[in-house]
Amino acid sequence: MDISKAFDKVWHEGLIYKLKCNGVGGNMLQILFSFLQDRYQRVVLNGQSSNWIKISAGVPQGSILGPLLFLIYINDISQNLESDVKLFADDTSLFSPVFEPNLSAETLNNDLIKISHWAYQWKMSFNPNVSKQAHEVVFSRKRNVTNHPNLIFNDIDVKKVNSQKHLGFILDNKLSFKDHLNMVIEKTSRGINVLRKLRYHLSRPSLITIYKSFIRSLLDYADVIYDQPYNSSVINRLESIQYNAALAITGCIRGSSRDKLYKELGLEPLHSRRWFRKLCIFYKIIYEKSPKYLYDLVPKHNQFVNLRNRNRIPNIFCRTEFFRNSFLPSVINEWNKLDASIINSETFSIFRSSLLKKIRPTAKNIFNISNPLGIQHLTRLRLGLSHLREHKFHHNFNDTLNPLCPCNLEVESVSHFFLRCHFFDAERLVLMNGIFNLDPNIHHLDDISFSNLLLYGNTKYSNEINKKILEISINYILVSKRFEEPLF
Repeated sequence: MDISKAFDKVWHEGLIYKLKCNGVGGNMLQILFSFLQDRYQRVVLNGQSSNWIKISAGVPQGSILGPLLFLIYINDISQNLESDVKLFADDTSLFSPVFEPNLSAETLNNDLIKISHWAYQWKMSFNPNVSKQAHEVVFSRKRNVTNHPNLIFNDIDVKKVNSQKHLGFILDNKLSFKDHLNMVIEKTSRGINVLRKLRYHLSRPSLITIYKSFIRSLLDYADVIYDQPYNSSVINRLESIQYNAALAITGCIRGSSRDKLYKELGLEPLHSRRWFRKLCIFYKIIYEKSPKYLYDLVPKHNQFVNLRNRNRIPNIFCRTEFFRNSFLPSVINEWNKLDASIINSETFSIFRSSLLKKIRPTAKNIFNISNPLGIQHLTRLRLGLSHLREHKFHHNFNDTLNPLCPCNLEVESVSHFFLRCHFFDAERLVLMNGIFNLDPNIHHLDDISFSNLLLYGNTKYSNEINKKILEISINYILVSKRFEEPLF
């Protein structure tokens, strides 16, 4: 149920009365009264202004006190209701477990009448627009649909719908979360398209920040609710979003190893991220750093055991796959798999860090090089899917029937391209002179170590030296023009 123009309908005299009922008086009440009084408004359109009109209702939107005063004004809406009620700003939701449909409908209808009377008494109104009228969702996974009597609110039938959005999260009547996931995938797809356009204008760190802030945050929202750790189709569907984002950030080719791609960017898989976030919440629950009603849901041992030394939580018996996928059974199962040293972490920060070490790879360094095209080709070589014939052959490209280099010397591998291909002898001379000027001892390296140095640098060198090594490699890649031809 949605209150119509909620912030504008707060009756000032009624609000002052409720403030007094909540123990506000004296100078504080006078300050709040002064805050509300003598406010005027007018409309300005195309340079023309209406007359000033005094405001006798409403709280200033955008102010610090406005939301607090509004909450005080509507807080008593839940008094004398038999159903469970949840309030968030101007949205009101009623909940009732259905054991007998007629009895439940009667309870809800009586509560809806009480809410209507409350609204009339305090000069508020719920949205009269039929298109925005109250909605009813019956949450049930029963195969045989039960007939539920109609609900009436403001003399209008409450509209029966199969899903409803609450605080940005879509709950469907089967609690499959398909509607929410479809919405998230649609939004993230648009964000990924933006990343592709920005790849040649922004640095990789900036692109990763944009992804984490505006795309992955959509996936993180309420993920502990919709997570289905035993449903591979849901896991793969969600993981494809981050994979597509990683391709957009790096410019790598579809079919590149997902694990290598994540390690390149320092991203943990989304299913691991949900695992981590659920366990973090559970840590707060069992150590009573969350609301007590959550702790009361956790199964307890029969005998008293000091909570700090309790390593395991009794598992919840699950008759269905759906229940086994829900938060509490699944997170308890994962909790019991953790090492005792992690479970007994003294602080949440230590616990969180211990879990992150398990799932988050260290990103491969590109040493702040600002050459989007060069970094793209370098990353493709790192991941093992590029124009090189060895890469294309192993990935079953139709135009590559064998991995041999056109120079007919050997397989066209990364080492061959950098160190031996006759087509690039002149470019290689510049490459080698640049590398040996940085460190003459590099010529002692074997082919694989030398190739890795050209791709990644080496931790024994400073960031400045490593940056120069990668810049020399990128220059060789670009001037060779080996990667300019169409891939397919």
